[in-house]
Amino acid sequence: MIMRIPNLAPLCLLLAPLGLNAQTFDPKMPASVPQVSGTAVENVTMHYIEIATGSGAIAAPGKQYTVHYTGWLRDGTKFDSSVDRKEPLKFVQGRRQLISGWEVGFEGMKVGGKRRLFIPYQLAYGELGRGSIPPKAELIFDVELLDVSDVPPAPAAADILLSFSDSEKKVMALAKAVPEEKYAWRPAPGVRSFGEVFVHIASANQLLLSISSGTLSQADLGKAIEAQSKIEKEGASKARAEQMLTESFAAVRKALESATAGSLARDADFFGTATTRRGVLVMLNTHIGEHLGQAIAYARMNGITPPWSAGN
Repeated sequence: MIMRIPNLAPLCLLLAPLGLNAQTFDPKMPASVPQVSGTAVENVTMHYIEIATGSGAIAAPGKQYTVHYTGWLRDGTKFDSSVDRKEPLKFVQGRRQLISGWEVGFEGMKVGGKRRLFIPYQLAYGELGRGSIPPKAELIFDVELLDVSDVPPAPAAADILLSFSDSEKKVMALAKAVPEEKYAWRPAPGVRSFGEVFVHIASANQLLLSISSGTLSQADLGKAIEAQSKIEKEGASKARAEQMLTESFAAVRKALESATAGSLARDADFFGTATTRRGVLVMLNTHIGEHLGQAIAYARMNGITPPWSAGN
């Protein structure tokens, strides 16, 4: 049974206000800032009650928090609970992944600690509300801090890696699912065969990766394209195609994971079009997707179900 909590409001005004409100507000600014007249108005005030003091790691800024929570509206309506689902929530403090009240509500907590947060609508879902949350709704959360851990820095190319990883997984799965005897199959004369499609993906990965580095001269680029064309025409066995794909995907992944924001912004030339290294890597990703679609069509024409679609 959910207890109503209006009677706790006066108490929470006295107990443990967040650090910002614990100090006397002074609107006076240094002489270098133009002075203004008028009365300072308090707009947003957040409160919490310390239910239990933890003894573990402190909720340091920028860390990943693992928490259990139950949320109520002021009238006692429960709208969400990770406890009921038995699924703790993980979020990184400071990345604005959750409502603003959660960004500051864990300050000073330690693992094992529990709090009741009273979050004003300005730090929750605002004047409009969202879904089952009414407009201008104050939210009350009972939260328990289960864990605090370091957050690995996100790669600068995380956005490209997301779709690249999906394409890599599907290309490799399909290359393994196609029988050896089907690698020579082609839908019509002059069109790439199954095996040639996979070899083309692998060789283009290496070529576009070289272009993204910006180290190829026009003469070297011409030679690289000729070499790529020769490799594709020679074809490859299933084992060789899988090896080429594995090596090319590993090279691209290494480049994406080690790239910095600065290196991705460097100028690059994409067959006469000025772009950046990021732009070339995006095109590489797009190219994989294009020929993955081609390979999927080939598979369907031969009665081969893509492994990730089996059972759907």
